[in-house]
Amino acid sequence: MKKYKTIIIGGGISGIGCAYNLIKNKYYNFKIISPDIGGRIIESDSKEVEYGAYYVMDIYHNVKEFVNIGHRIYSTRIMFHNKKRIYTLFNKKILKNIKELIRFLIILHKFKRHYSSFKKCNLYQSQINCLRNDSYLWSLYHQQATDFIKKHKISNIIYDYMAEVLHGTTFVPIKKLNAFTFLHFSLPLIVPIYEFSFKKEKLLRILKKYFIKDQVHQIKYDNEKSLYQIITKKKKVYYSQNVVIATQPHIAKKLLNIKQQIKGPANAHMFHIVGELTNEWNGKDLHLFRDDKRLLAIAHQANHSFLLYSIHKDLNIKKYFHNYKIIKHKLWKPAFNISGSELLKFNQGKNLYLIGDHNVIGIEPSYIYGKYCANKILGKTKD
Repeated sequence: MKKYKTIIIGGGISGIGCAYNLIKNKYYNFKIISPDIGGRIIESDSKEVEYGAYYVMDIYHNVKEFVNIGHRIYSTRIMFHNKKRIYTLFNKKILKNIKELIRFLIILHKFKRHYSSFKKCNLYQSQINCLRNDSYLWSLYHQQATDFIKKHKISNIIYDYMAEVLHGTTFVPIKKLNAFTFLHFSLPLIVPIYEFSFKKEKLLRILKKYFIKDQVHQIKYDNEKSLYQIITKKKKVYYSQNVVIATQPHIAKKLLNIKQQIKGPANAHMFHIVGELTNEWNGKDLHLFRDDKRLLAIAHQANHSFLLYSIHKDLNIKKYFHNYKIIKHKLWKPAFNISGSELLKFNQGKNLYLIGDHNVIGIEPSYIYGKYCANKILGKTKD
């Protein structure tokens, strides 16, 4: 019988955070079962371009040990597209709404302070408990972004600028976001952001002897043995006292038979392209589009290739490029689950834990949630 103290299901950033923190604390009786390491962080064949998460923020202190910081993305190098209007951040219209901009910047700085405290809290308490402990964040999480925008009278600055930013990074309209997620994904307005490369080879070396390349098909509790039975796609059977589910929400929902609704998915087609932008589109590092566009974003990469994100597969790429070649096309279905205000609890049963980006989206909070789970197993948490 293959028996371990802990089994982590899923090799994305949350599962990595849990596994790495266990190893750092000299806890070695565990395995991580996953088809790969990295999850939705996928590299191009050249390892120069990341296909999943596109950027990291300067405040991502926890996950920095596994990413190489690359080219900074400057707001002055962004072109906004709103129907037939094309404009940059600094223009005459923004001066007309300077009071709204200042008001929004003050809001973002307040959110940043609370969000920083939330991340520190989540190392030793569950995400739900940390949100409940902060009445400001709790109210934001359960408020629609559109209502928040209206209440704080920032509609002009949001719908003329941030709508494109949010659509290009969340892949859904603002009306589908809660106020917490809206402000979280607006932080790049006040926080430096960078392209990055994932240190996958480093991780593979660290996790090599703990990694089982397989896919979990079923989880059952064996009352006779007082252990969880994990059955994989390759028909292997493992037993464990602790089980950590670190998969995408729709996979976790199926594995755990969760009846509760999960956040709505955001889907997108990604095209990795080498070629030349036509004159109309040349000259900026990032193009962002409003909700009513089929196109989401065009991002210029440091190696002079481009990532193009679209709602639909059938896109007239010739409108934007000439002499181009598609290196890779990938459908992210889902890229993540982001719409709504659902909250899934950490404890799903006796020694059965759920982590990942079910509640708070992003590389950093997902990694921290993995560290919290490790602390729970190690007996170092406060809840």
